[in-house]
Amino acid sequence: MTTVKRVSQAIKTVQVAEEKKYSIKTMRQPTTLADMADTSFGDLDSTKDGYFVQYNNTTKLFDLVSADQLLETAVEDNDLPDTFIEQVEAEIDLGAIDEDVDGGTF
Repeated sequence: MTTVKRVSQAIKTVQVAEEKKYSIKTMRQPTTLADMADTSFGDLDSTKDGYFVQYNNTTKLFDLVSADQLLETAVEDNDLPDTFIEQVEAEIDLGAIDEDVDGGTF
């Protein structure tokens, strides 16, 4: 007698592993600020001497700003800290001013 076997036709699927996305830009440790991945300094040359490092919340990067830009940002709300005003007043020597200063009218 002949034996008949039933064979099931199961569908076999192959799943492809998703490609992992890494956020690491370099494996080398930065040795200077310019080597860091979250900076936007441009070319660092003598024209950038005296600039300050500031975090830009819009671009999410550290960038360089001049002292003028730093002071303009500090007074945007029209309120300077009292300790800053007191320090400036203490360091200004009015006797060293040779010119006549017109204070205007009040």
